Amino acid sequence: MNTTFEIPKATERRMILLMNLLDSYTEDKITSVDISRQTGWKDSVVRHDLWLLKKSAVESAETTINFDGVSNGYRTADLREAINQALGLEIQKKNCCIVGLGRLGAALLDEKLTEDSPFVIKAGFDSNVNRVEILRSNFPLYPAHEMNWVIKQEKISLAVLTVTDKDAQVMTDRLIAAGILGIVNMTRCVLKVPPEVKVENLSIINALKIVN
Repeated sequence: MNTTFEIPKATERRMILLMNLLDSYTEDKITSVDISRQTGWKDSVVRHDLWLLKKSAVESAETTINFDGVSNGYRTADLREAINQALGLEIQKKNCCIVGLGRLGAALLDEKLTEDSPFVIKAGFDSNVNRVEILRSNFPLYPAHEMNWVIKQEKISLAVLTVTDKDAQVMTDRLIAAGILGIVNMTRCVLKVPPEVKVENLSIINALKIVN
């Protein structure tokens, strides 16, 4: 990130979704009202997010974004660049792994999962050796006991955790010991991690509870 200003987590999530919207948006400009209509977010929330984005851009010494005339809408190219700068989305390739190759983990073995993104899946791990031998993938699959050396050798920094709930914390501890700095947690467990390790919780069951 090019600025010391910290974007709130909720705003960061909306900005990532906004980037997806901008990727398919065909107009040169977009207003907060346009964004509100297409996302369902309140206009006041959108305007506050864009104000935070402007503040982030202003505080960044490297920014080239011009926020003049935003009352008439934002240039989509400028808005996209501002989000990239604020969230550090234009990053170098990051190596990832999938931990847990049951039904959910196996579904993530599709080579298109991280297509057109800076993320590269370098390995998959599972405690069941037979499962590792049977499944097929474009990247290597390993028994879980080989996780430490593979993560270090492949310089993997991010992990997608899809193990059973009872194994979640144990595997998390092993991932952290191997040097993992970010975990996408697809279990229902609340993981205990040190401050330097980021966790994004994506449990389908928990999400269904929220939208119920």
